[in-house]
Amino acid sequence: MSVNGPVAIILAAGHGKRMKSEKAKVLHEVCGRPMIRYVVDAARGAGAKTIIVVVGYAADQVLQALSGEPDIQFAFQTEQLGTGHAAKVCRPLLDGYEGPVMILVGDEPLLRPEPLADLFERQAQEQAACLLGTAKVHDPMGFGRILRDSAGRFLRIVEERDCTPEERAIREVNPSCYVFELPVLWEALERIGTSNAQNEYYLTDAPERLAAMGRKVIALNVLRGDDILGVNTRQHLAQADKVMQGRIQDHWMTEGVTIVDPLNTYIDGRATIGPDTVIYPFTVISGSVQIGARCRIGPLAHLRDGSVLEDGVEVGAFVEISRSSLATGTVARHLAYLGNASVGRDVNIGAGTITANFDGTAKSETRIGERAFVGSGSIMVAPVTIGEGAVVGAGAVITRGTEVPAGQTVVGVPARAIGERKPSS
Repeated sequence: MSVNGPVAIILAAGHGKRMKSEKAKVLHEVCGRPMIRYVVDAARGAGAKTIIVVVGYAADQVLQALSGEPDIQFAFQTEQLGTGHAAKVCRPLLDGYEGPVMILVGDEPLLRPEPLADLFERQAQEQAACLLGTAKVHDPMGFGRILRDSAGRFLRIVEERDCTPEERAIREVNPSCYVFELPVLWEALERIGTSNAQNEYYLTDAPERLAAMGRKVIALNVLRGDDILGVNTRQHLAQADKVMQGRIQDHWMTEGVTIVDPLNTYIDGRATIGPDTVIYPFTVISGSVQIGARCRIGPLAHLRDGSVLEDGVEVGAFVEISRSSLATGTVARHLAYLGNASVGRDVNIGAGTITANFDGTAKSETRIGERAFVGSGSIMVAPVTIGEGAVVGAGAVITRGTEVPAGQTVVGVPARAIGERKPSS
């Protein structure tokens, strides 16, 4: 199989025992998306044309999550022999390829494409055998330390468990972001042993081996502390979610969205929001949700996966929308549930309205035509169709299979027709 460069390798074979989960660690979600999705996006954004994901533990889960994407290939690490070994299992896929290869880890979802692109660019400019990105942090615990000589040149990486007390005090760390030149990396990996605390092949030894071979190795401080959070525990996952949530909200505010109280708002990484929309406190937007311009959402609203709100829609307090579309100008201001509903333009959804969309076996659709008026406390037992301009009186129950004609007014339990609605002047 031909390989288009630059190449990125993402190491995703680890078990993640501290997560205490049957799910592959890299598939745990940050703001609604698997961690590894952010790493793949960062690699693509940095310029990688081919991405090789190294899988091991729960490999079938990772393959299912990422398969079908033409720029992604998979390498299998059947034995967990270390990060150096994980890189080596990619060699058959890269046979004959000469050029840069970026190596990242799949549990760092906060990596941004901009510094990674800088690594590709500087590696090409310097013609370096290895260029590794580093970060300076206040608390280096858990990271390998970067050792330099008196002139500031790179010497080696020392994993924390192998550090002396003096080395532990170093604040410049290795977040496992490398650009190597192929095929020289393969030669360096052949020279790596397992003389360390874990008895594993450390990829972190490769830069030192390359330097010993007389090759140029550069450590470049281009990463920020919030780029490099590695997720190894549920606590780390919560920290990553908090940072990513801040980035997501900052993006949408930059795009013209008002978020009244960012600390008490949640927006999924898959959601899209139009300009001049206002989001009030305690709103949760989860899943792939599309919100148009000039909408008003919340407070205490919940928009769920698959929902589409066109321009000028209002969704107010204690309203939940799931897999439903609301056309321009429609309002549901209080205490309502709309699930599997298609709602036309300029519809009023009264307080306490419920679409009863699940019969215990399957979900059915409710269709509401434009300019319809649904009174407070109404229940629509799907499947139901409400015609254009129809009126559903307060407290009415529209039974399963009912079609309310356009302009018709219905009231009662079960709902019955009482007349036609006069067109508005």
